Amino acid sequence: MDIDDILREFEESSNKQNELASTTNIAQELTTAMMNERMAPELLPYKSSLMKSILTHITNQQQFLLDSHEYGDMNSSNGVISDDFKLRLMIIETDVERTSYLVRLYLRTRLTKLNKFTLYYINESHKENDTDGDNSAAATARATATTTSGGASMLLSPEEKDYIHQYMHLLTQLYNNCFLKKLPKFLTLLDDNVGGQNMTIAPELDSLVFVKCTSDIPIAVQLDDDEIDMEKNGVYVVKYRFIRSLLATEDVVLI
Repeated sequence: MDIDDILREFEESSNKQNELASTTNIAQELTTAMMNERMAPELLPYKSSLMKSILTHITNQQQFLLDSHEYGDMNSSNGVISDDFKLRLMIIETDVERTSYLVRLYLRTRLTKLNKFTLYYINESHKENDTDGDNSAAATARATATTTSGGASMLLSPEEKDYIHQYMHLLTQLYNNCFLKKLPKFLTLLDDNVGGQNMTIAPELDSLVFVKCTSDIPIAVQLDDDEIDMEKNGVYVVKYRFIRSLLATEDVVLI
C-alpha cells in the first residue's frame, strides 16, 4: 500500500468520525429542545435551523436504507451480504425511528400549546410581524425575547402560523353555529377583556420548573425576595419567569 492509499483511508475514517460526531450533536440538541419545550409553560422559539438539519438527516438516512435494501435484495443469493451489513442497517433504522419519534414529540408539544393558547399566540405572531418594520425599544425587546445563542429564531414556524389561523377560524365557526349566534353581539367576542376579565388565556409564567445549570460561570438569579447562585450541573426548582432569559441564552436547561 502506497502513501496515497494510506492518506485516503485516513481521510475516509476522519470524515466518518466527523459525520458521526455531527449526527450525535444534532440528536442531543433535538433531545434538549424537546425537553425544554415539554417542561416550559410557554411556547419557545421554533428551532428552525435544527429542524432543517434533523429532517435532512432523516431523509438521507432513509434514502441510504432504501439503496442498501435494494443492494441486499440483488446480492442476497450469492453470499455477498454479511451479518455485519444487516446489523448496520438495523442500527440505522433504529436511529431513524428514534429521531422521528423525538421530532413528532417536539412538534406535538408545540401544537398542544398552540391549541390551548390560540388567541394569545395569534397576537404574539402579529407582534412578531410588526417587529420586522419597527425599530422602537419595545420592538427590540420583543425581538430579544425570541433570540437564542445560535441566532435569532422566530417564535412560530410558517406552518404553525398557518395552523393557528386556520384552527381559530374553524373554532370560531363552531362556536358561532352552536351558541354565539344566539347571543347579543357584544357577548360574541372571543378576546373580550371588559370588566377586568381577559378571555385570552396566557401561559402561566409563575409555574415551578426544574432547571439544570449548564453555564461554566456561576449565575446569580434574582427571585421575589431572595437571590440564588446557580452553579454548573446544579439542579434547582424556581418559577419559570426567573430563568426565562437564561433558557433563551442556553445557560440552563429544563429537566
